[in-house]
Amino acid sequence: MLHLRGSESEVHSAAIPGDARLIYSSNELPSRDRIAIWNEVVWRNYVPLQIKIAPHDDFAGQVALTQLGGVRVVTSGSRAQCITRTPKLIAQDSEDYLMLGLQLKGAAIIEQHEKQAQLQPGDFVFWDTRKPYTINFPSDWEMIVFQFPRSALTFTTKSIDSFTALTFHGQKGVPRIASRLLMGIADEARYQSFEHDTPLLEHTLGILDFCIGHKLTDCELTPRYNEVLLRRINSYIAANLQNPQLSAIEIAQAHGLSVSQLYRVFQSQRSTVGDHIRQRRLDRIKYELINPASRHVTIAALARKWGFLDTPHFNRVFKAQFNTTPQQIQHQAMTNRKLRIDK
Repeated sequence: MLHLRGSESEVHSAAIPGDARLIYSSNELPSRDRIAIWNEVVWRNYVPLQIKIAPHDDFAGQVALTQLGGVRVVTSGSRAQCITRTPKLIAQDSEDYLMLGLQLKGAAIIEQHEKQAQLQPGDFVFWDTRKPYTINFPSDWEMIVFQFPRSALTFTTKSIDSFTALTFHGQKGVPRIASRLLMGIADEARYQSFEHDTPLLEHTLGILDFCIGHKLTDCELTPRYNEVLLRRINSYIAANLQNPQLSAIEIAQAHGLSVSQLYRVFQSQRSTVGDHIRQRRLDRIKYELINPASRHVTIAALARKWGFLDTPHFNRVFKAQFNTTPQQIQHQAMTNRKLRIDK
């Protein structure tokens, strides 16, 4: 954890043993370089951001990185600052995350979709990296950020827009359960690796799904019938993505619908069942290509795992979707990991 005292941070690499890797410690740098390097480290380990920090002779900060089932978990803290994700930065970046920030120390104000979440220690909030947002830390702070791919959660875009920038108070109720779980994972990751622990990731996602459902109900934002049905269908598709025979007929039968009724449900999303399944599979493969846990798995094997039995066809639809090849994604991920290790 980061402790700020006086003009210097009491940060030592030995304070974060095990799997959590300290990648920035201000007290190891000359004062004149601290803010510039902080900006670079934050940009590299989150998403491209605009960072405003008042000039400091005694700037102090720390960034540590670990993983949960391949999901990046970044713990950071510093002096006061304001962070903005602008439309221009979004347009220059292909990353697509649903971030969860759990406040450890100090306060934070997160603004997105004309909503404002105010966090105290133990509270958490979601924000969407594909939409503009601002995070203001008015004083010394520390936060854990879980970087979930959007495809990891079963909520529709409309639902995600509803619960982003809402405060999940970690002092009571279901959010307290989720807050303690997230805190425990981040704390325990200092001593052991969760990088390949997919069951723990799935358990965490299940708790968060339950927590979000309660939040939407408490805020009287319960979606309409079609929204609820679509969420159930999305959950079913996510659980069966690895089945290459997954079809509209099977999905419709599993939910007591005709195929035409199923198609009408997806019309509200301006998508088809087939397009949705293909997109979810491509998202999962892209995620695994970036995930260090899959670095020894061939691209063809990943394609088969997620229902693409024809490798040339997979390569074509992947490039059409992401405007790059699977090989280029994998190579870039390996290059980025090497750069982080070299640093």
